[in-house]
Formats: sequence, structure tokens, C-alpha cells
Amino acid sequence: MDRLAQTALSAIRQMQDLKYDLAHNLANVNVPGFRRDLPNEGNAGFLETLNQKSAKVLPLETDTRFFSSEMGRLENTGLETDVAVLNDGYFYIQPPNGQIALSRRGDFSVDALNQLVNGVGDLVLSDGLAPIVLPPFTNISITDIGEVLVQQPGAPIGELTSAGFIGSTTSELDQLTKSLDGNIRKSDGTVPNPDQTGKFGQGFLEASNVNTIEELVRNIDMQRQFEINVKLIKKASDLDSASTKLMNLPT
Repeated sequence: MDRLAQTALSAIRQMQDLKYDLAHNLANVNVPGFRRDLPNEGNAGFLETLNQKSAKVLPLETDTRFFSSEMGRLENTGLETDVAVLNDGYFYIQPPNGQIALSRRGDFSVDALNQLVNGVGDLVLSDGLAPIVLPPFTNISITDIGEVLVQQPGAPIGELTSAGFIGSTTSELDQLTKSLDGNIRKSDGTVPNPDQTGKFGQGFLEASNVNTIEELVRNIDMQRQFEINVKLIKKASDLDSASTKLMNLPT
């Protein structure tokens, strides 16, 4: 009976992480370019006593956070500071912690230092992995290869000044994971080198690839699994009680 209870308890513990992933995905359903978190890889471990496996089972999992690379839907916003990545590439950002990461969040703006940033204030980096600093401008244009062009005040109409290229990459995508801060990097904390193979579309935003209906269905299914495992634990307890009564019968 102990094996039955321990197996059910192990399943409940694994559901805790799944519940966190579901909640995190739903909380970011409206974040541009967000990539849906996937469950950690894991296995089961058995406690051993004197080289004998027991019924004590512990859930094991890796610390690698995988995510879905499926592309979100494109939304036509018409804003010149909104940019979507049209292929499977990523561009480079520098979060406040200073560690360079990859992103597809394209709701750009200009901060107080005239640097190009995304919607949460992360710096958007050039092909040399440096901040993109914009001169004073009246209009901005971002080409399909990521070149940032601006119309400066007083310049003839159509005379654009290049402020650099948005750094991008499509290499080593199979090695990308999510770090503890939620940003995308390789498992060793580094990022691939820029190869400028990203394709950009100005005036568009890529939505999150989280499907709300699917996440809610998973949540309902998980709740049912939780209830089933609780019933298994209760059944194991009842069987143990019944066995104890049988053992106490007079012979």
C-alpha cells in the first residue's frame, strides 16, 4: 500500500511545476513575442536501503527550461516602432542585469538616452552587440534586414541616416533554453554569435504563442489528475486500515 501512496504523492509533486508553468504562460499571454514554457524533463528516483529499492519515489527533473518555438500570430499595428521577426530568428537584448539574451519582443521605443529599447526597457543591441543610439529624428524606418534608418530634422525628405543594424541570429536555435530570469540564452548562459539572418517586418508585432484555450484545458485536466491521486492516497490509507484490522483478529 505504501508503494501506491508514494506513487500518487510523486505525481502530485510533479504537478506543482506543471501548475506553475500553466500560470506563467497564462500570465504572459498578452506579452509580444513571448515563448510558451514547456515542462521540465524529468524522471523518478527510488530511495535505497541496504542496496534494496523501496517504494519511496522522488520526482527528478533537470534545471533546463525548454520553451515552444512555434511562431505567434502577426498583428498589424501600423506603428513605425513596432517590429516583428518574420522567420525563426531572434534579435539581441541587454536586460538590466547586463547579461545579453535573445528576444522576439518587438514593441520598441526610445528611452531618455535615445537608445532603442523594448517594452520592458531592455536595450536592443546592434550587430556588434552594442546599444543602438538614435540621433534626433522625425521618422524611423527599419528594413527587412534590420537596418535602422531615421529622418533627421532639417534633412531633405527621403534623405535617411543609418543608425546601425539590429543584431540577429538564426544559428544554434536547438541549444536555446530559458534562463532563471526568463530570458532566452544557451544552456551555458551565452548566446550565439550574430549572423544577421533575421528578417524583420516594420509595423507588425508577433503575439505570444500561448494558446489560452489549450492552457485552460490542460489546467482542467491537471485538476482531475490531482483529484484522482488524492483518491488513490485515501484508498491506500483505507487498505492499510483494513489490513491492520485483519492482523488484529484473534487466531
